[in-house]
Amino acid sequence: MLPNVFALSAAGEPSFFEAVLEYIEENYFAEVTYSNLGLGMLGSTATLRNILFGLLVGIVIASFIMVFDKRVLGAFVRKLLKEECLSPESAKRLCQLGFADKLTVRNSLRRGTTLRSVVRCREEEEYKASQEERRAEYEKKREEDPTLPPFKETEYKIDPDEDHFYIPEEKKYSAEFRFEKKGTTWLGFAAVVVVAVVLFFVLLFVIPELMKLLDELVGGIKATAGGRNNILT
Repeated sequence: MLPNVFALSAAGEPSFFEAVLEYIEENYFAEVTYSNLGLGMLGSTATLRNILFGLLVGIVIASFIMVFDKRVLGAFVRKLLKEECLSPESAKRLCQLGFADKLTVRNSLRRGTTLRSVVRCREEEEYKASQEERRAEYEKKREEDPTLPPFKETEYKIDPDEDHFYIPEEKKYSAEFRFEKKGTTWLGFAAVVVVAVVLFFVLLFVIPELMKLLDELVGGIKATAGGRNNILT
């Protein structure tokens, strides 16, 4: 019969499992400060734990964004390149490209910045050009009548259903490189998450132990130095 690791021993001592939990709580969740290292608020197990957790979250988020951009949004970019939508004249609507029902692409074109870094909207470009003409005419009027208020710009609102989209010829190669899907898969993202979590817990155990040893070493050196100074004086 296997021993019960949860039960108290015959001498009333904690079981192995309880001892492990107590050790983890005391060393990795309690507020222990490495006073001899002179790190201030940075020199505590709680701070180290928070830093490691922040790194873990950052790695997971960055990995997700990279895969999402290259696999999901990148599919739209690659479709534009495949259809040779490289000028306002060759621009196409989402329904012509098979992306009319892709909410992620629609939202990114309306509000995001990832796709807009390489993708252009023909109607938006035309609107901006006409607005510049109105600005020039209005500034001439202001020269004649300084009491007029400054020209007020209005932002163009993209209509994903009716507007046409393209990638400028000069951005073709940068778009191909940035949104290349090779080497990025959701399985790879899952592997990154697993590795990051494992590494988090490994470092959560290793770093506090190393910090504790270093703190004790520095404390011993300080104590030795203090003893010598007392002897000399």
